[in-house]
Amino acid sequence: MKLTHLLLAAAIAASAASQGLWAEATTPKRLGKEKAFAEYNKIVVQNLQGQTLGRIVDLGVDLLNGRIVEVFVASDSFLDVGGKIVAVPPLAFVPDPANEVYRLDVSTDTFQSAAGIDLSRWVEAGHRAHVAAAYHHFGRETYFLEDGDTANPKDARPKVALGYVERSSKLLDLPVGNFHGEKFGKVWSLTLDIPKGRILNVIILSPGNLETKSIVPALSLAFNAARDALLLDDTKAEFADQPHYIYTAAAFGNDASYERESYQGPHTHVALEQGSSYFDIDRTVRISRDIRAAKIGSRNVQVGTLDGRVTLRGWVNTEADKIRILALAVAASRFELVDDQISVGRPIVSSK
Repeated sequence: MKLTHLLLAAAIAASAASQGLWAEATTPKRLGKEKAFAEYNKIVVQNLQGQTLGRIVDLGVDLLNGRIVEVFVASDSFLDVGGKIVAVPPLAFVPDPANEVYRLDVSTDTFQSAAGIDLSRWVEAGHRAHVAAAYHHFGRETYFLEDGDTANPKDARPKVALGYVERSSKLLDLPVGNFHGEKFGKVWSLTLDIPKGRILNVIILSPGNLETKSIVPALSLAFNAARDALLLDDTKAEFADQPHYIYTAAAFGNDASYERESYQGPHTHVALEQGSSYFDIDRTVRISRDIRAAKIGSRNVQVGTLDGRVTLRGWVNTEADKIRILALAVAASRFELVDDQISVGRPIVSSK
């Protein structure tokens, strides 16, 4: 996935010693450079006048909808608000890569008057009414249905029910398995796009192997009933086919770097590109959710939208599955804007 702008908050990770890591994505290193999680609270938030409001300490994420719901900012001491934590809608932030800060178009008084969040009482803090109040305070429309709302399918972006909101730091090290009790590993990292309010992928560390990290689209995962693990509708063999996240350690004066394997289709071996515009992201999310809801055997299919054009890539077991997936993509777009690169049957990989 090609990102066209700097993501100051690109990834959160956990190392072998369960030490969290902060990553920064730049081109051409797709997932960027690794930093210690201790530096997470050094990401400064300022207003447009250059006044420091606080520092990011965590994120509230909705895996069901692939969304970053809130960004938690610990207020700066000069504001004299007791170091409270304020929940801010992600789309309220304006990245300032030159100064390595995020900016909010608010006065210090507006920020100071926002309700504080007690992260130790998470169930209450993540409640829909509290989340909606934060959006309204910062002048942002909710993407989710508020109390008393009903979805209008004719809207350009119909609102959805708010899924369970969890702190991003609490997702690290969560076990990941399938619905049959087989274990795949644990959450090692999330790739995030704060200005677009999106969770892109979850990176899963396989047990006993620090080098094998699999990339799974966030929308493919769900919480178990106890919300202490994540579930993926894959068999072990199918999970082994997920693309991998390749980490090269820092050495000889070179920074640590990452690259991800590409999903390969019958026509191309280049990485599947995804546009960063709200329109492109929403179209991909809608098609992916429709495919998943239809319960089609599509675990090896990827969807990408770039400048309104949709690419379907990967493979399925039957021609009927391919036709159904194409129909769903066309329904969310137009036939002439869908490039169907899905093959029937597992591709034969050359041994050369």
